Amino acid sequence: MNITCEKCSGRFSFPDEKVPEDRTLTLSCPRCSNKLSVGPRGGASIGAAMGFEEDDDRKPVISFDEKESDGYDDDERPFDFMEEEGLTAIVCMVDPDRREKVRIALDLMEYSITQAVDTRDALKSMRYHSYDVVVVDDMFDTKNPDVNGVLIYLNRQPMVTRRHMTVFLMTDTLRTRDEMVAFHKSVNIIVNNRDIDRIDTILEKTVRENALFYRIYNEFKR
Repeated sequence: MNITCEKCSGRFSFPDEKVPEDRTLTLSCPRCSNKLSVGPRGGASIGAAMGFEEDDDRKPVISFDEKESDGYDDDERPFDFMEEEGLTAIVCMVDPDRREKVRIALDLMEYSITQAVDTRDALKSMRYHSYDVVVVDDMFDTKNPDVNGVLIYLNRQPMVTRRHMTVFLMTDTLRTRDEMVAFHKSVNIIVNNRDIDRIDTILEKTVRENALFYRIYNEFKR
């Protein structure tokens, strides 16, 4: 289903199967925070009131487990909608200056950006959305880079999910574009923090290379 916010006119996707049968969900518009009501399923006024287009065949971009609780609190979830056809990135970095440089570079590439404050925050976001780009510091919320919670989570994802991500590992100790280490860490590229001033070029080139690498596979899967 498509939902149109009456306040800001933003259009967002919402999974049909997640509309509850016997109660109403109250969700926040990610653009303007306007409260939107969804449900109950089969309600006569839902489609007209919320701007749903029942015949839209586009796939939903997120999902969540409705069984977690009987009541829905939107403060417990990172977001409930992602803008249609938009690129998304999550940044998990310690140093605020370097994080800001990454944010600016991604913003210029027209990504919608989530900035995680710790591992729990990052995993909470990634649980409900598969990001196109992940930028993670090897020391993010850890004293040991070998037990980086974000990397462990990503390494456990199925390949069908990982193929659609470009993962950048930021580090003080490894060499930029060390392909053997990148393979060992299951990331697309290693970026030494000394090269942060070139991050815009590195981001753009690596994303492009990853898209080209999987182009034939992705076209075949359509």
